[in-house]
Amino acid sequence: MARVFLLNPATAEPIRAPLLAFAYLAAALRRAGHEVALLDASAPFAPKAPEAIAERIRAFKPTLVGIHAKTLFVQDSYALAAALRTHGLTAPLVCGGPHPTVVPREPLAHGFDFAVVGEGEETLTELAEALDGLHPLSSVRSLVWRGPEGVPVVNPARGLLSDLDALASPLDALKLFDPAWYGASHPVSPAGILSSRGCPAACTFCSNNVTGRVFRHRSPGAICDEISRLQETTGLASFSFFDDSFAVGRQRVETLCAALEALPQRVLWSCTAHPAHLHRDLLMRMQRAGCTSVDIGMESGDPEMLLRIGKGVTVERVLQVLRDAQEIGLHCMLNLMFGWPDETDQELRTTLAFLQEAAPLAASFNARGVLVPYPGTEVYERHHAQFGFTEWWLREPPLRYEPFPEQWSLEGVRRAYATDAALARNFFRHPPATLALIQRGLDLKAEFTYSKIATGCYGFS
Repeated sequence: MARVFLLNPATAEPIRAPLLAFAYLAAALRRAGHEVALLDASAPFAPKAPEAIAERIRAFKPTLVGIHAKTLFVQDSYALAAALRTHGLTAPLVCGGPHPTVVPREPLAHGFDFAVVGEGEETLTELAEALDGLHPLSSVRSLVWRGPEGVPVVNPARGLLSDLDALASPLDALKLFDPAWYGASHPVSPAGILSSRGCPAACTFCSNNVTGRVFRHRSPGAICDEISRLQETTGLASFSFFDDSFAVGRQRVETLCAALEALPQRVLWSCTAHPAHLHRDLLMRMQRAGCTSVDIGMESGDPEMLLRIGKGVTVERVLQVLRDAQEIGLHCMLNLMFGWPDETDQELRTTLAFLQEAAPLAASFNARGVLVPYPGTEVYERHHAQFGFTEWWLREPPLRYEPFPEQWSLEGVRRAYATDAALARNFFRHPPATLALIQRGLDLKAEFTYSKIATGCYGFS
C-alpha cells in the first residue's frame, strides 16, 4: 500500500472550493487501497509557506508526492518542488495536470521524478503500485520517468478513459479537503460537477490534451446520485457543470435534463456550451431542469476570423442564441478574444462592432480575453518560432492577472476585466494602433458587463 500526498501549489488565483481533479485522483487512489492526504495551498486560508507545506508532507510520510501544474503557474509548481527538496523532502515527486500533458519531459528537468500525461486516475494508481514493487515502471502507460543515466523515458499512451461511470466518485475523497481552507466550518462542495469529458471541436487556440477531442459522458443516474449526495452532505443548492462542452449530443442533454428535473430537491446549475449545439427549445429544456446560465464561446465577431480559428459557428448563429436566451430569461455570457496573430485592424473593428451589437442581448461578457499561445495549441506550434516566444512560460516572468474584486464597483470591474497581462506581453508583436483597438475591446466588455451588474443581472464572472 502506497502513501500519496497530492498538492495544489499556492498561486495568484485563489481557489475557493475543493479542486475536482484532485478529488477524482484521491478517490481512485483510495479505492485501490492506498492512503491519501492532500493540500490545496491555493485555497485562501490554506498553508502556503513551503516550510509549512514540507512539514505537513513529512508528517504524512508519503511514498509519493503529486504536484499539480498549469501552464500559467508552472513556475510556481517548479519552485515549490525545489523548495520542498530544500526543506528535506525525499519522497519521489510526480507532476500532473494540463502542462505536463503537453510537455511531458519538461518537469523532469525541474526536479520531478515522474510526469503523468492526460487523465491521471489510472496512471497515478499504477505508479503507486509500481513504487510498491507490484510491477515495473515501464508498464505504467502514460508515464514519463527517469531511465538509465537520467534520460527521460516516455511510456506508451493508455488512451482516453471510456467508462466514466466506472471511476471512483470524487465525493469519496471530499473529506480530505479541510473546509477551513475555504473559510467554511462545514463540508464544502467541489467547484463543479462533470457530466462528460472531451470536446470534439478543433479550435486553434485550445489544446484540450488532458480530456482530448473524443466526447465521453456519464449516465444521468450517476450524475444525479452525485448531486443528491452533495445536497445531503453539503447543502448544495447550485453548481457549475465543468464539462468542456456541455451540450454535445442533443438526446443525451435532454435525457440528463429530465433526470435533473426529477430530482426530489431542485438544484440550479450553469454550464459552458458551443453555440452551434444550442437551440431555443433545448435552452428552454435546460432552463426547466435548473439551468440559470450558459457560457458560450465565440472568440471573434469577424466571419473570416471565425473560419481561420476553427470555431465552427457563424455570427448569425451566435446572435440567434443570444436572442433566444434573452427572450426566455436565461443568462448567457459571451466570450470574445482579441489579438490573433493574423488579425487585421479591420477584423478587430468588425469584432468591436459585433460586441456593441451583441451587448443588448448578452447578459455579460468574459473578463480579459487577449489571446495567450498555450503550448500544444495550433496557434503556439505555428507561431512561436516566428515571434520568438518559444517556451515563454519558462523564459519570461509569469503572467499575473488582476484578481477579481470582492465589491463590484465600476473601477473594480474595469481593473479585473479590462486589465489583461497578456496585452502588455504582446506575444504577436502587434503595433501600437492594434494594441489600442484591443484595449478598446477590453474596455467595452468591462463597461457593458458592469452595466448588467448595476441593473441586477446575475451570474457574471
